[in-house]
Amino acid sequence: MSKLTLTSRNVSPSLLTLFLAVVSLGAAGTASAQTTPLNVGQLTLDTYALRGPQDQSAKLYLSVVARDAQQVPQQFANVRVEVAPPNGQPLSTTNYTNVDASDGQAIIDLGDVPLSDVVSVHAEVATHEAGNAAVLNGQTAVTEFAINPQHVVVPDFEGYGAQMNGYVYTAQNDPTRGFVGNEPPEDIGNLEAKVKDMKPGLCRIFLSPAAYLPANQNLMDSFYKTVELAQQAGSNVNITWWFLDRAPKDDPTVQQQLMEQDMQEFAATLVDLVTNRGLTAVQQITIQNEVNTSWVKPQLYEQYYRLLDQKLRNAGIRDHIKFVGGDLVINNQLTWFNYMATHMGDILDGWSVHIYWNYWDTAYMQSRLSGILSIYNAIPLEERKPLSITEYGVRGIKTLNGTTIKDVDPYRNGALTATLAGYYQDASGNITPVNETNTVGFEQAWFNMLSVNDGFTGMSKWDFFRAQYDFTYQDYSLIGYLFNPTLGQDRWPLRPSYYMEWLMANTTGQHWQVLGYSGTSGAKLITPFRSPTGELTLFALSSDQAAGSVSVGDLPRGTEFKVLLWNADGSGKVTDGGRVNAGGSGTVTVSIPAGSMVALTTVQGGVAPAN
Repeated sequence: MSKLTLTSRNVSPSLLTLFLAVVSLGAAGTASAQTTPLNVGQLTLDTYALRGPQDQSAKLYLSVVARDAQQVPQQFANVRVEVAPPNGQPLSTTNYTNVDASDGQAIIDLGDVPLSDVVSVHAEVATHEAGNAAVLNGQTAVTEFAINPQHVVVPDFEGYGAQMNGYVYTAQNDPTRGFVGNEPPEDIGNLEAKVKDMKPGLCRIFLSPAAYLPANQNLMDSFYKTVELAQQAGSNVNITWWFLDRAPKDDPTVQQQLMEQDMQEFAATLVDLVTNRGLTAVQQITIQNEVNTSWVKPQLYEQYYRLLDQKLRNAGIRDHIKFVGGDLVINNQLTWFNYMATHMGDILDGWSVHIYWNYWDTAYMQSRLSGILSIYNAIPLEERKPLSITEYGVRGIKTLNGTTIKDVDPYRNGALTATLAGYYQDASGNITPVNETNTVGFEQAWFNMLSVNDGFTGMSKWDFFRAQYDFTYQDYSLIGYLFNPTLGQDRWPLRPSYYMEWLMANTTGQHWQVLGYSGTSGAKLITPFRSPTGELTLFALSSDQAAGSVSVGDLPRGTEFKVLLWNADGSGKVTDGGRVNAGGSGTVTVSIPAGSMVALTTVQGGVAPAN
């Protein structure tokens, strides 16, 4: 799958400098012997060896990292390679001379060397001083993957998060109260604690023009409480102006009046949130949800953004708030991407998309990503904006044996209504609400990894908790809601997807970097992250859900990782897998139980929720 290239222009001009300035990922050895001191800086040997199941032999990759990129040699004069089994018994020694590294890296075919064999390297490179050389030592093991710390795929990750329903604090979300007053659902403190515990990175909250009607003050009060909750949870918040009022008969004069009113109200609310109330978590906005399915034309869309931009500049907060455009679904997305690139490049700070798929059609999930990337990468580099995913989710079957499946809708006095989210059907024919299943949790974990590996900068799942937007009944939530729990039941039950998102959000975070990697191994997938302070997290799974193991190299030698697993025992929860050390070779091998995701992390703390 092709990758986004948006991130390259945001990376430091010298990745080599960055590599030496942070905790080194994969510097397998430093200069251990030199005939004379190097004339400039210090050289470091980066060493890893790869072999996938499709490969007939293992290959050794050598490159020299230097503070001064001009000092990187084009050739290794001599390379001595020793291969030994994991128990340390010598196996073979081979010498190579004049090994080409003109592309920045030397590649040596090791032959039929199996995974886990240890490879020790002694490489001699010339310095800038005639007749002098430096000998660099490194050690690795043959693995399926190797982290590439010099390739930053996403330089400033926004985090894993979810949509928060701004109406949750209203009686609209508790039919037992008759939809009157402004009382929230039962046990709201329980929900708040679970939201905070997930540590969501990017959360999206709707703001509707309906909330400004005098009769709807309860909706506005609830919106403010929801933003406060997001800030308490540590999230960055995108406020999305839910929909634009349309003038009767598309009268342009009336439309201009509506635009002025809507954007004046939006601007005033943003100022109140950020300046008056100190809710600085509000850091981005979007106007009109899924604009390419609406009546709004690109030219009018642009006018709304420019008017809001002017109002926020006049208020002095525009620099604090990023403008994100799009929220695009598949409908005519090419037209909208091109318009945003060519007409709104000076006003937009980012673009966003929405992606949904049926649980039995993960090929569509992947094709949606590929299709977006194809459009994105065809746009000139200087016109591209960071791209986030502000809605995504999994749907289930909606008919069974030719009959529409219906949900009991508590918001319509228990009326039976056609299901929207759908159901999962197991091999025995039993059906379960799809978003209560491990299958959805697994597919969303896979999607979370694929997306950031491809360069997407932030993820907001639809949606965080069970709450009512209107009188349709759709439940894609990470946290459910029981209207009539039995004694001892949790009114706000955690679903498998919550535990998965909890694991990813608690072991990464805002401003982390997504790193590149080398290697392939069938259905196995990895995603490496690095924090601004050098913490490391690596996710791994097998997309076919088969049990197995994964081996990864080019990690910092001697680093100890905590192993956490989602769904290792089929419960859809997070369990402790102990610890693993990268050792002197900078490599690890861990098991991946069937249908699970594993996280290796140096992040401490974070007790997985029990319920």
